[in-house]
Amino acid sequence: MSTKPLTVIDPAQQCWNRIGVRGDRSCPELLAHTHCNNCPVFAAAGRRFLDAPSPAGYLDEWTTALAARDDTREGDESSVLVFRLGDEWLALPVAVLVEVTRPRTPHRVPHRGGFLAGMANIRGELHLCVRLDLLLGVAAIENADPDLRRLVVIRRENDGWAFAADEVDQVHRVLLPDLTSAAPTLARSQGKLTRGVFPHAGRSVGLLDDARLFQAIRERL
Repeated sequence: MSTKPLTVIDPAQQCWNRIGVRGDRSCPELLAHTHCNNCPVFAAAGRRFLDAPSPAGYLDEWTTALAARDDTREGDESSVLVFRLGDEWLALPVAVLVEVTRPRTPHRVPHRGGFLAGMANIRGELHLCVRLDLLLGVAAIENADPDLRRLVVIRRENDGWAFAADEVDQVHRVLLPDLTSAAPTLARSQGKLTRGVFPHAGRSVGLLDDARLFQAIRERL
């Protein structure tokens, strides 16, 4: 878009900046009009500004910009929460996000273990905690910083779960048509549950398919 300025009013004619409300307020017309905005001189200057010819090419540039088709359609963009499991960066749509909270040690469920980590009390409500790293085949990393760990609570329809993340980034906007195919080096289970990959902060982030993820959790349990 052009950066050429529109025609401006001669500073010598800008009495409001010299003797008006933006100046020393010595203008005698202030007694009658209270403020420069109500003065006919100010109104006339505004009309001259609006009636002034535009710079060469200015109108053409705006006509082209406004006539251009917006390629981002409804449903093409999604807000996602980016988080890390092990050394893998992943994301989930915020539509299934309930909250992100400090980690807490889940209480074990008798005769259950492995994928089901236990139950955790979050704001007075019990949540089943699952090992998303096991479901996705993500290997743990050594010397992980415990201060970065968070507990992520998700819900879709009537299903609600919590899982531990090694780190949580932020909510970001993603253009879904720009997703690229998941790398073949991903674990088989992770690749099946990933809609695609998008770049963020110099790394590749796998966007998980929340519908298939919730189904996989139910089947695993």
